[in-house]
Amino acid sequence: MDDKTKKIVESVSKLYLEYGIKGVTMDDVAHRLSISKKTLYEHFKDKKELVLAVLENAREEWDCHFSSFECKNCSAIDEIFHFYEIQAKMIRSNKPAFVYDLKKYYPEVYNNFHKIKQKLIFENFVNNIHKGKKEGLYRENINGEIISKLNLMRFEGILESEYFTIDELLSTELFTEMFKYHLYGIVSDKGRDIVNQKFNNKSLKST
Repeated sequence: MDDKTKKIVESVSKLYLEYGIKGVTMDDVAHRLSISKKTLYEHFKDKKELVLAVLENAREEWDCHFSSFECKNCSAIDEIFHFYEIQAKMIRSNKPAFVYDLKKYYPEVYNNFHKIKQKLIFENFVNNIHKGKKEGLYRENINGEIISKLNLMRFEGILESEYFTIDELLSTELFTEMFKYHLYGIVSDKGRDIVNQKFNNKSLKST
């Protein structure tokens, strides 16, 4: 993706999140970006291709966020704090109109994208649990695959649930309680001491 195309995709991503996919026509995109429709169609043959590019850009950003934590001396607990900050951003960037339109008008695209996102989150948490067990920070008798699936199910369930308002979904309190619920369920006694210290020293309000 060249710089011009990427700039278009990033701008369209913001439009889709704000107005939904159906509510933004190719005419709207050209007008908002101050380019001709001819120029727009030189980059994308139709709206579906543009939608695919927007989702691929989102996938690359998430992949970059997960892989950006490079610290040889950092523990699995340091790593999982980083992962949960990413998940908090995912929750806060979730826009019902965008997801609704994607499911309704591009179901195959949505299903493929959803599977990719699930795989990315699942694999990172499985690897984290294996790492934490080796370090003695997580309980030895937990099943990493099952725990990671439960974590993913809870994460997705919150976004789909009607039990929480938009304000609650965006709140620091909900995120923190969800984080603690997972973390305190997997840490060993050694890990719990480190987690307690981290919560005493670190505010999650920045997530």
